[in-house]
Amino acid sequence: MEPSEQNTEIAFERALANGFGIETDLRDHDESVVVSHDMPNHSSMVFEDFLKICKRHSDGLPLALNVKADGLQQVLKHSNINNTHFYFDMSVPDMLGYIRHNMALYSRYSEVEPVPALYEQSCGIWLDNFADELLNIESLERFLRDGKQVVLVSPELHKREHTLYWQALKSYLSQNPQWSKNIGLCTDFPSKARDYFNEK
Repeated sequence: MEPSEQNTEIAFERALANGFGIETDLRDHDESVVVSHDMPNHSSMVFEDFLKICKRHSDGLPLALNVKADGLQQVLKHSNINNTHFYFDMSVPDMLGYIRHNMALYSRYSEVEPVPALYEQSCGIWLDNFADELLNIESLERFLRDGKQVVLVSPELHKREHTLYWQALKSYLSQNPQWSKNIGLCTDFPSKARDYFNEK
């Protein structure tokens, strides 16, 4: 995908049509929630329009909603989101509002965030890694055994080589198939990942 296509209708349609979930960023602009990785402007897609795109496809495809602005809970709670979804990456104080409203919340973990905020109240973990391209098996397994869903951030999202990470994940899944439904992968190469992890 070209950078100019990110957060556009064509990109969302393509991902959903191919059976992939979507990770996208939410901000506020002109009293609306919009989809925008960077500072929003008049051309940013309104969240309700994004949901209309999602409704044209399977509601079984997950949405990872990266919250880039505080105070969006009331609007998001009353949005008609059919897909399985969760919210993450908001400020820690803002997380409390999502918990109060019983909105599915993932907490962050990485080498610079070694203690996931509000861990007990979170239904999942967004497992990131800024230092290298190695999969933290020990932490992954701890979260899984605690009953958490885990989404792994593939190294290419941080401009690193993903091969070793994918190899380690595939090896882990082959030895621990019971966790396959509890692990997701956020990647810039979804088609390549699907082929790789489905290879016998």
